Amino acid sequence: MIALTFVGMTSAAQLTFGIYVLDLAREFGWNRTLTSSLASFHNLFYGISAIITGILADRYNPKITIWVAGLLLGGGLVLSGMANNYRQLFLFFGVIAGLGTGCCYSIPSSVVQKWFIEKRGIALGISMCGIGLGAFIVSLLIGYLIPIYGWRTGFFAEGALLFLFMFVPAFFIVREPQQIGLLPLGMKSNHPDNGLNKSHPNLALLIKKLITNRTFLLLYTNMFFTTIALLIVSAHIVPFAEDMGIPKLAAASAMGLVGLFSGAGRLQAGFVCDRISFKKSLIIFCSMCCIAFLYLITVKNLWMLYIFVVIYSLGYGGKAMSLPGLAGYSLGTGSLGTIVGLISSAFGLGGFTGSILGGWIFDHTTAMSGLLSPAPYVT
Repeated sequence: MIALTFVGMTSAAQLTFGIYVLDLAREFGWNRTLTSSLASFHNLFYGISAIITGILADRYNPKITIWVAGLLLGGGLVLSGMANNYRQLFLFFGVIAGLGTGCCYSIPSSVVQKWFIEKRGIALGISMCGIGLGAFIVSLLIGYLIPIYGWRTGFFAEGALLFLFMFVPAFFIVREPQQIGLLPLGMKSNHPDNGLNKSHPNLALLIKKLITNRTFLLLYTNMFFTTIALLIVSAHIVPFAEDMGIPKLAAASAMGLVGLFSGAGRLQAGFVCDRISFKKSLIIFCSMCCIAFLYLITVKNLWMLYIFVVIYSLGYGGKAMSLPGLAGYSLGTGSLGTIVGLISSAFGLGGFTGSILGGWIFDHTTAMSGLLSPAPYVT
């Protein structure tokens, strides 16, 4: 689980882009829509990669997949630090690094569930803490580096760190306990069997089953719409704070705390899900996020922003853990990597929409209010 936690930490590349937004906009003369579109394309290619890595995780040793992803993610971020125009950042951050993040969610959330039937919620919560912890560490790192050394150094440091988070832990990951002569914890316990508990080598038949499965369709829809909200926050919460006059490091710490408290949300969600079920937990955690967004309308200073961060992050973290848990419990674990990968494509689509939507809303509302005119689209 420790190794899977480190792999999950590489999702920081998606969640911390907002720290770069104002610096990129100022250097290249871009508006928020154009700048945040880089995060949108990163998320879109993440969604494509998540499907591929999920399928590979069900069929092959995940080590090779993680190593290739690490090279793409680390290399893409380092190259982003050398970029001189939009096209280069689109290729390096949007496409290459985006493809590299594909395994940060699908592999940890699917592999750990192959090891546990009993206590699955707790195990999944622990393994997925890395997603929040990575965002916390990277936010503080680049929030400190960018004001002193510039955004290029931030990309260099982030790329090197996230490459290590993938490359080294991959040596210790085993896809399923049977490969080393063990059985999943609670193997004899009752577990729902709806035809998806065994691996489906025929991808077309599996997809055909899934698209007629009500639970899968509802999980996919939930992932899409909640991700729109999530990626508006991750791409724009730091610029939002800086617009209020909050210094870069303090603004970045807000994003870092989203990661930290969402990690805590994943951990506590494991205990909650084991007690009241994954479905009820998902409803509760999504409701917390809705309450947090209503409160965000009133935020005027850093401390009010921190209150939003705590409520939202606990809800988001719990949602992020309970959704794949519900997928594993309801749809089985035999092809769970593929299933989670397909659901993650909704994250890519929702993330594409949310990031650029936040920038578009900012540019047009500020222009209409006369506070700021959008900068021209410069490539």
